[in-house]
Amino acid sequence: MMNIHETSLAYNELPSVMALLDSVAFFWVIIIVTTGIFAFVAWKLWQLHCIPKKIAKEKGLPQANLIFWLSICGLFFKPLWILAILLMAIDYTALRTWLKGE
Repeated sequence: MMNIHETSLAYNELPSVMALLDSVAFFWVIIIVTTGIFAFVAWKLWQLHCIPKKIAKEKGLPQANLIFWLSICGLFFKPLWILAILLMAIDYTALRTWLKGE
């Protein structure tokens, strides 16, 4: 068996960064940054879920309340959110005209 170099996994002294990693202040910084990232992502997801509701209100659609509730329920059951987007995007006057064959 060829031995290229001697290896030893024992440390004679701890690395210099260990004092920082063992400090209480460092763990608080990690907790605050992690909580901030989770809060930011949650806020952006909430804004994403509110897009159909905002557009329905801006367009003055009669089904704006239905779209709002579908968006809220879509937080727990995603197909409802997709249904809210579809209801927001449909032009009902054109759909009614097409269905009547006019």
